[in-house]
Amino acid sequence: MNDNEQPTTGETLEQAAIQPEVDIKALQKSYSELQSAFTKKSQAYKELEQRINSIPSREEIIREYLLQNNTNQPAVMTSSSSAFDFAKDKKPTTLAEAERLAREFFKKGV
Repeated sequence: MNDNEQPTTGETLEQAAIQPEVDIKALQKSYSELQSAFTKKSQAYKELEQRINSIPSREEIIREYLLQNNTNQPAVMTSSSSAFDFAKDKKPTTLAEAERLAREFFKKGV
């Protein structure tokens, strides 16, 4: 209210001076902008949450790795002259060969 306007009926001069002028269109515009900004933030938050949930856990990564690299036969460590000599491809075909391989194995002190 301007200084030269008279207060309406029932208002005192003090009440008229305290009440601010309200621009409804400006309030509606501000509310729409606020609502739009909130919607954008909410969408960005939801997208980020989906991206975070789509990241596999450490256990899932290890499981995937092991399943991809799984072969039917276990890996065998071999060496030219060590305790792992027994792991070489020495498959006995007879009982006598099995006994000989076992004796060699125990003689080496493995």
